Amino acid sequence: MEKYIRFKTGDTTTQQIPVGRGLFAEEGATALEVKVYCTETMVYHYSLTTTGADFDMVAAIQDAVVEAAQTSWLNPVVDVAIPSGQTVTAIAVTGF
Repeated sequence: MEKYIRFKTGDTTTQQIPVGRGLFAEEGATALEVKVYCTETMVYHYSLTTTGADFDMVAAIQDAVVEAAQTSWLNPVVDVAIPSGQTVTAIAVTGF
């Protein structure tokens, strides 16, 4: 069963990223982007448009991936606990 991490991207909207066999995240060049890579393929990555993102956002994403891996198939979606003062406004799939 596929697992997903979910980001709140607005007052009433969310977006999900499939965990697959694993994800890893890194800070972008500025606080306006975080990149999330799928370990199954290096053809694309998820580009998160953010505000104020720093390593705490990366850690929150990694924590959600770990939690998703540890949950049962009855709970396939785990929310990312976005750090205070930071936001995710959009997620795009970006090819290399």
